[in-house]
Amino acid sequence: MKKLSLICLIIFTCFFTTFNKAQAETLDEYIAKAQAALKAERATSAKKQMTEAEKNKALAEKEQISQDITTTENEIKNLEAEIEQLEESIAKKDKEIKEIMKFVQISSGDSAYLEYAFGASSFTDFIYRISVSEQLSSYNDDLIKDYNNDIKSISQKQAELSQKQKELKTKQEELSKLITKLSSEIEDLSASSLSYKAEYESLMNYVNSLKNMGCKGYEDMLACQNRLNKDTPNIDTGGGSFSGFYMPLDKGRITQNYYNTNSRQHNAIDMTNYEGAPVYGVAAGKVISITRPSDGCGHIVAFIRHVVNGQVYTTVYYHLKTINVSVGQVIDYTTKIGTQGGNKAYDTCSTGSHLDFKLFKGEYGKDFYSLTKGPHMNPRVWLTQAPAEGKSFYSR
Repeated sequence: MKKLSLICLIIFTCFFTTFNKAQAETLDEYIAKAQAALKAERATSAKKQMTEAEKNKALAEKEQISQDITTTENEIKNLEAEIEQLEESIAKKDKEIKEIMKFVQISSGDSAYLEYAFGASSFTDFIYRISVSEQLSSYNDDLIKDYNNDIKSISQKQAELSQKQKELKTKQEELSKLITKLSSEIEDLSASSLSYKAEYESLMNYVNSLKNMGCKGYEDMLACQNRLNKDTPNIDTGGGSFSGFYMPLDKGRITQNYYNTNSRQHNAIDMTNYEGAPVYGVAAGKVISITRPSDGCGHIVAFIRHVVNGQVYTTVYYHLKTINVSVGQVIDYTTKIGTQGGNKAYDTCSTGSHLDFKLFKGEYGKDFYSLTKGPHMNPRVWLTQAPAEGKSFYSR
């Protein structure tokens, strides 16, 4: 019981520690974790059932051996009684042998039989005495043979039963050890099964509670929590306080989604309002870089560093027409960082006025090309309120 309590304590400690650790994860990733825990619980339960079946088999075998030992002990008792009878029989035969030996005077050799035979008073008596002598001699031989056979039989039976009893007790001890081992394994498997079950239920309860509040499967859990609970100070910016995740435009339309497939790659969400519309930071953070690519692609690009529960993220704002912040400046969601650009007259890689918004795990402050293969994330894990592609939004 103490072992089970300790394991459960460790599981829950690790589980809730994970919720508060640096690296945020999506609801779908946590569902996958829950499914893995459920799979492990089922595998552990199946293994437990197999171990219990093995234990029951060992218990039944041990019980049978106990019965065999009892039977053997009874056989030994019966043999002891038989031995007593044989000993009485041997003693009786021994007495008979001695009497015969005395009668025919074995110590004098075969001549004793002849002396007895030749002492006959008539030929008929002589024949009779010869016959008696032969019978006595044969009976004497049979008694000695029976005597030896009885002794040999008793010794052999004693050895067999003793060996059988020894083997049964050895097997009984082996089974006792096996049963103890299997019992310990069953206890461990029970504890593991309960732990996996508790982990699964805790994970799913957490996920379902967020889903019920409107979080999506692809959405970063911390991002969703922070969006729903905007007063929670979960971002360390070295100055600014967190106030949730907001859209970078106060209104507009989603013109292109984030895509990461073999057939389609687009590591940002594109949105548009109007050229010159204010662009805001999506959350509290610090400006770490402002670039003006020499080839004009992106025109002005702002990089803002955020720290969410110890994990560093970077948001990138491409196709700015103007910039209103400077490197090192701490901002929050109300800070205007620039205005929407993207006019192809001054932006060489834009087909029209829009904002290209990117989200990366880690700190990045480089140009557009170095980020095309970086660890980009779907911005919707933060911008969970963003509408579908082609749809408009009217607030942040």
